[in-house]
Parts: sequence; C-alpha cells; structure tokens
Amino acid sequence: MNRRQKRILLFVVLAVVLLAAAVVIVLGMKKAFTYKEPVIENAGQSVHAEPTPARTAEPSYTLEKPVNILLIGIDNHTGSSETDRGNADGIMYATINPDTKELIFTSFMRDTRVRIENGYDKLTYVYHTGGIEHLKEIMEQNFEVPIDYYAVFGYADVAEVVEAVGGIELDLTVDEIYFMQGKIKDISYTMGQDYRDNELSVDQAGRVKLNGVQAAAYTRIRPAEGQYDAGRTERGREVISAVLSKAFRLNTSDLLKFAGVFYDKLDTNIPDSLFLQLGMNASEIRGYRQISDRIPIDGSYESGNTGSGYYVVPDMDVNKQHLQQSLFEGKH
Repeated sequence: MNRRQKRILLFVVLAVVLLAAAVVIVLGMKKAFTYKEPVIENAGQSVHAEPTPARTAEPSYTLEKPVNILLIGIDNHTGSSETDRGNADGIMYATINPDTKELIFTSFMRDTRVRIENGYDKLTYVYHTGGIEHLKEIMEQNFEVPIDYYAVFGYADVAEVVEAVGGIELDLTVDEIYFMQGKIKDISYTMGQDYRDNELSVDQAGRVKLNGVQAAAYTRIRPAEGQYDAGRTERGREVISAVLSKAFRLNTSDLLKFAGVFYDKLDTNIPDSLFLQLGMNASEIRGYRQISDRIPIDGSYESGNTGSGYYVVPDMDVNKQHLQQSLFEGKH
C-alpha cells in the first residue's frame, strides 16, 4: 500500500470512528462491558456472586502536551527535492497547545542571521545547503524551541491546497494586487494555466475571494506596502489561518477530499497516529484561540547589508524569552 492509499485509508477509518462515536452518543453513551463470575469462598463452599462488570480498555486520543510542527515553504514548485532543494522562503512554527487552548503560528524571517557550525548564515540558506534536518538542528540550537515534526511544500502545493477548500477570502490593498500580477503569471505558467484566468485588477481592492494561484501569489510578494519580508511572513500566516477556518467548516465528504490533497502534497514526518489524534480532537482545536506572531519581534533586531549580504540580526536573548512565554505560557 502506497503513502497516498495509507492516508486515504486512515481518514476513512477516522470517519467510521466518528460515526460510531455519534451512534454511541445517540444510544445514551452505552459502554461495552466484559463479565466475569468471581467465586467467593464461604465456609468451604464456593458461592457464585453477581457478575461484576469490567470496562474494556479504550485507547486515549487526548492531546496531553503541546505539538510543535515546523512548516517550510520552498521558493520553487519542486518541494524538497534533494537535487533542487530551493530556499526556505517561508519558515513557520505551528504550535498546538492544549494547556493554554491556543493555536500559535510563529513566522521566522528568512534573512534572520543564526549561528551555524563554522560561523553565521541566513535561515533560508541553512535549509538550502543542509536540508530539513539541518534546519531543525540549527533552529533548536539558536532559539531553544523543540521541533517535533516538519512539513515541506512548494508554492504550487499551496495553490492546490487552497483550491481543495474552494478558495479563501482576504482583504487586499491596491499595492498588494499590483505586485501580485507578476507572481500570478509565474505560478500560472508553472501549473500549466492561462494567467488571464487568474488575473486581478487593482479596482478589486478590498475583500476578495482568491483561487489557489492567486493565494500562492499573495504569499510570494515582498515589496507591497513597503514591508518586504515582515509583510510576507504576515501574509503567509493569513493564508494558513484562512485555509484552516475554511477546512473546519467543510462537511465530512469535502473534508476527506481536502485531507487527501493536503497530505498528498506534503513532505512530512508526521505519523499517522498523530493525524488521527488531531482528527479526533478537531472540534476542540477549532475553538482554540489563534495567535499570529513573528520572530524577530518588533524592536528586537537590526537589519541591513553587512558586506556579505543582507541580514536581519536579532537580539537572541529577547526573542528566546518571547518564544518561551508565547508558545508555552500563554503570554503574548
């Protein structure tokens, strides 16, 4: 059985489990019991007591501790290919914290300078030169945060995931739409689409429903509003939040279709057991408070050309403290 078939089977099983749970609730939460007839010794005689019910063991799907997932968006459409790895233009740390009831998305600016084995480098190049395991190691060493799992995807994957939820709605400025046009052409070409089918006009500024290509283009622009990479990290968080909000409202059939697309597009080490656990807790997670954050935080870094390239140089102590408080203590 291949990876895609395993994913589909997993979610079919999940759907059956959820349906069975609903039936149990309707029937008054009846439990399955096993019975034994214990023998009571009484004055040399064996006396059969009334059967004592013993509950059968049930697996626990409770989220007991935070789950931390590193999301990597690559600046090409080939994902994490070893022959054309690309740069990590989107680096996001997703934390599902059942203790604080929060879902936290923390972006890391691609040009952030971090310490590596033989000096310093940008986060985006750490992935390019060493791959996901190297990036995980460097991030854990520099920022002192645990990375449990990872997921890597290209911008064409973003487009297909957005299409799987039927598009998303976002507020766009004239400046953003202007800079999106070139990216829309590039991504349309990559995906074999006519860019004219995906064009936007600056006259549409405001609340706009975006298809997959348009949403992917939105995550790729930098100069809009003069924010550059800080703005791009925020746009990436907006797209992910919008996709999740849309997915939470899908019916069971559409949710299974979305899951099939989503998991088929990811290069990830997340085990099937965690996917099932998250699925069983989806209704609770949907009610978690969503937090959008960025590292380095405002006022905690300097940026500019150092002679060997453009860098964002953070105050590590300030940002490490902020991460610990935000991710695990509920302080934002």
